[in-house]
Amino acid sequence: MRNRLRLAVGVLFSLLFLYLAMRNIQWRELGELFRQANYLYLIPGFLIILFTGLARAYRWRALVYPHEHLPLSKLFHIVNIGYFFNNIFPAKAGELVRAYLVGRMLPGGIGQSLSTLLIERLLDVLCVVALSVLLVPWLAWQRVPMPDWALKGALLFGVGASVGTVTLLILSRLGDRGVEWLWRWVGRIPAVGSPKVKAALRNLLRGFGVLLVGRQLPGILLGSVALWFGYGLLNYMILATFGMTALPSSASALVLCATGYSMVLPSSPGAVGPFEWATKTALLAYGVADSQAVGYAFGLHLFTNIVLIILGLLGLFVEGLSYADIRRSVADIPAAPRAADAGLPGDPQS
Repeated sequence: MRNRLRLAVGVLFSLLFLYLAMRNIQWRELGELFRQANYLYLIPGFLIILFTGLARAYRWRALVYPHEHLPLSKLFHIVNIGYFFNNIFPAKAGELVRAYLVGRMLPGGIGQSLSTLLIERLLDVLCVVALSVLLVPWLAWQRVPMPDWALKGALLFGVGASVGTVTLLILSRLGDRGVEWLWRWVGRIPAVGSPKVKAALRNLLRGFGVLLVGRQLPGILLGSVALWFGYGLLNYMILATFGMTALPSSASALVLCATGYSMVLPSSPGAVGPFEWATKTALLAYGVADSQAVGYAFGLHLFTNIVLIILGLLGLFVEGLSYADIRRSVADIPAAPRAADAGLPGDPQS
């Protein structure tokens, strides 16, 4: 019943934001945009998506310390399998699939792998916030007004992510003492203070300790920079596909910020609706016409999702995995650890 309600709410949000994105478009202009597109740019676009998948797998391997011996190719396929499930099921089901598949290879099981995914989400939030901050002087230099939503998003999520990161680092440093100290207050809350939640918090703090290991930080930082640079480059490549490279160089970065923040909104599988609306909102800051902005949004989203679905199917084949078996196994994961599907801004491909 709960899953059906989430799906219904997601579909309603998708329809609402699709309406907001498409209400002023001219269908003839939209068709002309696709007729005149240079689809050869999709070839490097495909290679960039492969690169971002490898970058995410590389960073993820650094986060599973001290078990970073996991094969990069295996993690790459699991990342793509996760994207595949995100694009066909609601509520970020692919995150639980990733947790299940990697949890089979870790001593701490699904709890340990879920903690790495929560850290990954937090890192992505910090990347979106950092990009928003960098956009302030960048847009000023290009004489483009900084949208209010970008400033407010950076402030809101920047403060939240910074406080959350510092708190988790302190608790992780304290170890079990930190958990017991926190549980003096949290344990009294009926809906939260259960043994399962306490165990999940312990796993999270153990996993978060990787950010206190100096030799792991360069790999985590490198993976994050490479990943988000790849996302921005993909956005630019689709601008080139539609002949929109006359826009200032910051356009692809602002689109990346907008789509990153839009991931906090509930939606149908694949984030259809919020993604298109967010992309259009970003391009309107540059005076792009509604039809052109929506056409770009549809082109970027459709191309990315098709490639990720194909790569996910390839990953299932290479790893010898069954779609039906994975779906049954993920359904058996207890409700308590499912915080990995929480609505946070971040990865625009999720």
